[in-house]
This record gives sequence, C-alpha cells and structure tokens, in this order.
Amino acid sequence: MEHGLEEADYGYWGFSPSNDPAGGYREYGVDQLGMDGPGYTSDQERTSVDQPYEGCREGSEAPTEYGDGVVTPHASFLALRYAPQEAVKNLRNIARDFDAYGPGGFYDAVAVRSGQVSERYLALDQGMIMAALGNALADDAMHDYVADGAVEDSLRPLMEMEEFGSSGRRSSHAE
Repeated sequence: MEHGLEEADYGYWGFSPSNDPAGGYREYGVDQLGMDGPGYTSDQERTSVDQPYEGCREGSEAPTEYGDGVVTPHASFLALRYAPQEAVKNLRNIARDFDAYGPGGFYDAVAVRSGQVSERYLALDQGMIMAALGNALADDAMHDYVADGAVEDSLRPLMEMEEFGSSGRRSSHAE
C-alpha cells in the first residue's frame, strides 16, 4: 500500500506476479521487499532500488519517479482480512478508473499510468480471489481448512501414488 500510494505515487496498490498488460506474464512486486537479486519491480520500466546490506555493500538512492506501475486486483483481495476498508477502496478505484471489470470479474492486471488492461482471467489469481473472499466472509474458513491438515489428509493418498522423477515417464507405486 505504501509503495503504490506514497513511494511510487501510482494512486493504486497491489503488486504480485500477474499477466503483463503489454503481453505475456511477469513478476511484479515491491523491489525493496523482494528476495530476487534484480528485484521484482512494480512498473513496466523495471525501476529498481539496490538495497544496501550493512557490512556487505552500499545501496543506491531510491528512485525519484517510477514508470507505468502494474497492479493486480487479486493482491487487493488478499489484503481483505488485514485491511478491509483499504482493500475495498482500492478495488473500487480500480473498477471506477479503468475498464478492468469484465463479465468474469476483475481482469488480471492494470498498468495504471497508461491505463492498459490485461483482459485475461488467470485461474491461479481467480482462485486466490475466491479463497480470500472465503476467508473474509467465513472468518478464515479457508485458512483453517488448509491449516488443520484436512487438505493433506485428502491429498496424501493421491500423492503417494505418484512417483516423481526426471525420466519424463509417469509411474505409480501400483505398477
């Protein structure tokens, strides 16, 4: 939120790997928080910050301006449990200011300066939206379902049938 609203001054927030409005798929993030060496940047131009590490290296000055920032609505949905008013406000602003809401819900990503919208629905991102809504509306029911082992108990017998390897050949323990 701070990066999108204050540091980069996009007016919107919510950075995560998503479809690239310019085509393809790309990682977006907040460079200062990322673990990737070159960083997961928040804009099309890949404006980055070289973080200093005390005793290891000097950093670079923070950019004074950023390019065409790319936000993805699913990141706002993930914030519903932690900052519900801010998340809803951000989603309303994205829907109001861009043609980013289609017949299947929010499209995957918006480049906020150019207004370019990725008119795609990615299954992973739509799944995160549904899980976030489930958690927000049912008092963390999705979180509790996964955290208490019920998913593992259901999936373990299926996973035990699969043998993973690099041979390209699929096999099971039943063979």
